[in-house]
Amino acid sequence: MSERPFPHHALPGPGTDGLTTNHATTGDPATDTPAGSGGRLALVLSTHHLTVSLGLYTVMPVLVLVLSSRAASAAGPGLFCYTASAGLGALLVSRWLSRRRYLPAMFAGTVLAAAGFGLLPYAAGTAGLLALLLVTGLGMSLHSLLSRVLVAETVADDIGRQRVYSTLMIAINVAASVGPFLAMLLYRGGDARPLFTVVAGCYLLAGAVLPLGVRAGLRTPAATTRWPIGRSTLRAALREATTRSTVLTTLAGTFMFAQFASALVLLLADEIASPAARAAFLAAPAVGVVLLQAPATALMTRLMSRGTPPYAFIGVASLGFGGTALLLGSGLPTVSAIVLAVALFTLAEPFFHSTVSTAFAGLPHGSRLETFNLRQVCWSTGEALGSLCGGTVYLLLRHGGHQRLYWLALGLGTLITIAPVVAGGARHRRHRQSLDLH
Repeated sequence: MSERPFPHHALPGPGTDGLTTNHATTGDPATDTPAGSGGRLALVLSTHHLTVSLGLYTVMPVLVLVLSSRAASAAGPGLFCYTASAGLGALLVSRWLSRRRYLPAMFAGTVLAAAGFGLLPYAAGTAGLLALLLVTGLGMSLHSLLSRVLVAETVADDIGRQRVYSTLMIAINVAASVGPFLAMLLYRGGDARPLFTVVAGCYLLAGAVLPLGVRAGLRTPAATTRWPIGRSTLRAALREATTRSTVLTTLAGTFMFAQFASALVLLLADEIASPAARAAFLAAPAVGVVLLQAPATALMTRLMSRGTPPYAFIGVASLGFGGTALLLGSGLPTVSAIVLAVALFTLAEPFFHSTVSTAFAGLPHGSRLETFNLRQVCWSTGEALGSLCGGTVYLLLRHGGHQRLYWLALGLGTLITIAPVVAGGARHRRHRQSLDLH
C-alpha cells in the first residue's frame, strides 16, 4: 500500500470522470466552493476508516465470546442487536440527516460507538448489554452511511467510485488484519475492560481527525421524500431487474459474510487451541484484501467498462462465501476444511464490500441519501439475520453434533439463490456488448 492513500488516478480533478464540484456543498450560494482538496479529504477519510476499523475489528473477533461469557443467552441476540442497529440505526434519524452538516453528524457517530463499547464491560445483565450494543450500532450506522454518501456525492461515475471505495477497503482491511492479534493481546483471563478501553479510544481518535479534511459547512444532500426510502425506490427493488438483483445479492452476501464473525468464530474456538492461530485465521481475509483489492478492482473496472453490472460481482463473491460453507460441511478433516474455507473467503471478499457501495450509488432512484438508506437496510437485514443464525441455530445444531448440516444448508441455499442472478449479469453484459456493436 502506497503512502498516498488515494493515488492520483483514483480521484481525478474537477472536470474529469471523478471528483465533481456540484453535489457536496455548504448550502450557502455565496460561499459554495468545490467539495475540497481531493488529496486531503482522501487522506482524512482513509485515516478515519483505518481507526474506526481498528476498533471494530479488535472487538468483533471476540465479541461473541465476551457476550456468551457474560450471559449464555446473550450471544445471538447481542450480535443481532448490534448488526441490526449498525445497519438500520441511521434510518431512524434520516429526516434529521437531510441537509445536515457532515462533520458534527459523523463525529456524533464515533462518540456514540465509543460510549457504547467503552461501557460494555460495566453493563448490568443481558438487557444492559443489548442496550449498549444498540447505541454502538447507531454510531456505526451514522459513520457507515455518511462516509459513503460523502464519496457518492463527490465522485461522478461508477468506475471512479469503485476505485475510491476499493481504496477505503484497503485502509479498512489493514486495520482488520491487525485487529484479531490486538484482541488476542487485550482479552485475557476473561477481563474485557482493557480491550474495550482501547476500542473506545480508537473511535474517539477517528472522530478527532475528521476536521482535518471535512469542511465544517459541508452538508448532506436533501432528502427527496419524507421517508428514509420512498415508495418509488421500494417498487424498483421489487420490479426493476438491476435494483432487484442488487438487493438480492447484497442480502445473500451479507448473510453469509456474517457467519465469519459468528458461527466460524465459535467453530475456531472449538477446534483451534492456539489463540494466535485463531487470530491468524480471522486476520487472513483482511490481509488478502490488502494484497488483492487493487488487482480485483482493476479487473472489475475493466469488466464494468464492457457492460458487466456491479451486482454480478456481488453475486460472484456471495457464491464464494457459499463455497466456504460447503467446504466446512464437506466432511474433510476440520483443520483442512477451515484452511480451504478461509482461503476461498479471502479470494471472494475483494469483490464484495466496495462493489456493494458502487452498485447502490449507481441506482437511478431518489437521492443518494435514499439509495444508501436502501443499502443500509439490505446490508443490516442480511448481516443481522446471519449473525442471529450463526449465534443461535449453529449453537443448537452443534449441541446435537449436527453442525455439518448447518454449513451444507447455507452453502446449497446460497448456490440455488444466487447462481441464476450471476447468470443474468452475464446476459446483461452480452446484451450491452451487442448494442455497442450496432
